[in-house]
Amino acid sequence: MRRFLRPGLAILAVALVTSACTRPTGWIDAATTVAEDRSFSQVATDAEIRLDLNKKLLGSKYRDLFLEVSTDVHEGRVMLTGSVKSAANKNRITALAQDITGIRTIYNDMQVTNEGGFKNAANDVWIEGKIKARLVAEKGVRSINLRWRAVNGVVYVIGRLRTAAEISKVLTVIRDVDHVIKVINHIVIKPAPAAAPAS
Repeated sequence: MRRFLRPGLAILAVALVTSACTRPTGWIDAATTVAEDRSFSQVATDAEIRLDLNKKLLGSKYRDLFLEVSTDVHEGRVMLTGSVKSAANKNRITALAQDITGIRTIYNDMQVTNEGGFKNAANDVWIEGKIKARLVAEKGVRSINLRWRAVNGVVYVIGRLRTAAEISKVLTVIRDVDHVIKVINHIVIKPAPAAAPAS
């Protein structure tokens, strides 16, 4: 006897697969935790926040916005990106994140615009992939501590790096990618943890 997923579970399954496959920076946490400067417990907290956000977006109150919003969480700071057609919907997206435990800061970077479509989306995916390739190859940059999204040619980046010089280098690399119109920077400086004293 063939089993079918209930509609809600089917939507969740599709959403999880889609978020894992369509974005270069969206499915990286589990595989890179050891190399990141974030602690394992912080990675777990961030993953829980992101899951809570996506659960809310799949609920009846916000389901119409699910495909419009990308969520990235780094050390309790939430970056919401995408595009909506009204300021009211942008405000709804801020509201859905406000009562989730563990969130320290919310960056609502949703664009209110009628622009978009397949051509812009394809261009944004290309930009994100090009940024990844260039940052991985850039000496002196720990890109593993960053997450970024491109929306209609605007790039939003969040994470933490160890020096202002490293941040400057990252922003220069991103700005030099073709078709990038603007960069919105949410990177913070946070020194690496001190090494344990020798016994």
